[in-house]
Amino acid sequence: MDPGTPTFDLALRALGSIAALSILAVALRRAPWSRFAASEPTHVYLGSLLFLVVLWSIRATLPGVPALHLLGIGALCLCAGPALALVGGAIVVLVTSGLHDAPLSHAGLTFVAQVAVPVAVQYGVLSASRRVLPHNPFTYFFVVAFAGGAASFFAAAMVGRVVALVEAGVGGAITGGEFAILSLLLAFGEATLTGMLVTLAVVYRPAWVATFDDAHYFAKR
Repeated sequence: MDPGTPTFDLALRALGSIAALSILAVALRRAPWSRFAASEPTHVYLGSLLFLVVLWSIRATLPGVPALHLLGIGALCLCAGPALALVGGAIVVLVTSGLHDAPLSHAGLTFVAQVAVPVAVQYGVLSASRRVLPHNPFTYFFVVAFAGGAASFFAAAMVGRVVALVEAGVGGAITGGEFAILSLLLAFGEATLTGMLVTLAVVYRPAWVATFDDAHYFAKR
């Protein structure tokens, strides 16, 4: 099958749907649903999803290029944990797909590129920092939240670009290098958003940030 043909496109979307459903099945099984025993965490989580729907709706489009918008998935991953971030991200994908008349058959690929990939990168940065970096809050704020947010966005943008090129079978309106530069610029915005939201939450509402452990980041070494 040649890239860009209807048969290839259908197969790619089916593969994306299978991958998305498999990831979601694991996330649903591992999600810490006990966090929602109290009303405040539930309200915060649902409010976060509403915020992401609005954030994803502020977008720019170019021919042959995935819609450009900030994700906020890294912040959700740090605040709710990776499993609940995957579940919440799936809800955001479905809602925004409906709001923007995007084909549901493409939701699986969108979930993998714009939710699963950034969650994996953000959580990977968190795990690596805990192993090799100093145990203090500034590591969490600047490396995990800020740098991790940028890395998660850039990875999602690159994966989305590859998927768009494979689907279309031809280049888009801008070259790969130009798209990479544009993605880096937007990654700085994502880093600022993630760092700001997570830092404010840790300072004023630490119970909202599931991945910030006082015993770890305030440990005396």
